[in-house]
Amino acid sequence: MSNQRWKARWKADDIGFHQPRIHDNLPRFWPSLALPTGSAVLVPLCGKSHDLAWLQEQEHRVIGVELSHIAIEAFFAERALTPQRQRRGRFTRWSHGSIEIWCGDLFDLKASELGEIAAIYDCTSLTALPEQSRPSYVRHLSSLLEHDSQILLLTTESSDQSLPDSAQTPDGEVLSLYQSRFCIELLH
Repeated sequence: MSNQRWKARWKADDIGFHQPRIHDNLPRFWPSLALPTGSAVLVPLCGKSHDLAWLQEQEHRVIGVELSHIAIEAFFAERALTPQRQRRGRFTRWSHGSIEIWCGDLFDLKASELGEIAAIYDCTSLTALPEQSRPSYVRHLSSLLEHDSQILLLTTESSDQSLPDSAQTPDGEVLSLYQSRFCIELLH
């Protein structure tokens, strides 16, 4: 989906993809990362996800990245928070406490702007992107991380892609995109 189309969907309130609560697998699998308190977590293409607040409650510094200012405004308004705004290069950084959401194109983000990121939480951002953009996305995320950083990747797959032994092995696309940069462990 193009950046303009994404912004148009938020403007039209066509956000059926937005989940009304935290993702069930986040509290189930997040503890396996064993991150220290205060670790910075990057959440690409975050929208107004409830997962951001849950990560903050786990005492992490949460850095979301979102194209739509409408989504960011909604995130803070729904929590009755008044964020501070600061221009950072091509981004506007909205922040309150230990949560910040950078408004702009993820592909414009540089590691030097973020500081050390301990983990990325990708809740279907990979699968929301067009297939031809996914290799660039993974390369870019890798460029934002230290060598020992982790990713909790939640993806979706259609039932017709399932193979009898698919529950035991990661998806072929995930392997091809990530295995040269990360050790992959299938959690579910």
